[in-house]
Amino acid sequence: MQRPSLVLLVMLFVLASSSPASAQATLSLTGGVNLSTLAADAPSARDVWHSESLARMSIGLAATVPASKYLGIQAGIAYAQKGGRLSALDNRQLVTVDMALDYFEFTLLAVPTLPLSSWERSSVRFFVGPTLASRVSCDFDASGWLGAEHLAAAGSCDAGPDEIEAAMDLGVTLGGGVVVGVTDRTDVSVDLLYSLGLIPVGGGDSYWSGPRHRVLSLRAGVALPVG
Repeated sequence: MQRPSLVLLVMLFVLASSSPASAQATLSLTGGVNLSTLAADAPSARDVWHSESLARMSIGLAATVPASKYLGIQAGIAYAQKGGRLSALDNRQLVTVDMALDYFEFTLLAVPTLPLSSWERSSVRFFVGPTLASRVSCDFDASGWLGAEHLAAAGSCDAGPDEIEAAMDLGVTLGGGVVVGVTDRTDVSVDLLYSLGLIPVGGGDSYWSGPRHRVLSLRAGVALPVG
């Protein structure tokens, strides 16, 4: 995990220090809440999965470099918590499983920006681009009923015959937000992002072979100019 993290930090520094002389690069600290869902198909035709969101957190660092007057490129690294809750009827027994998957997530986003004439040093911006995440942990909390008996289990889903095999999570992110200058050198931002997972988080023939992440993120940030 240390090597990709170090590479990303070097990329952030290079991007921030190589912006055009006429534009201003920024370095941002961001944090927020992930409403994460695992979209899954039923393991058999008679079963029906019901997906629910889990509220988890994200914190990260991002460098934004202007490519033109109204377009920036943002590279970021974040500790992003994902997962979701899945419930289904398995042989007429209700089973509920909470999955908590934590990642180091890398993003490379195009950021079109439009200034707001009503507020000085404020703008609306949009995001689109790929995300690649490397998993650092995976835990589950399962419960169900066997007749009148309540059963529960919890532990790591990185061990055992039904382990989660996919260590990477690839997706596409889009969204938008507002940036407001609060001082001559400090901006604050609020963004709403949606990430669509493109690959299953599980593998093999287990119950978890099909779920893909759907993550709605509300994040706030503080940005400082670089250079």
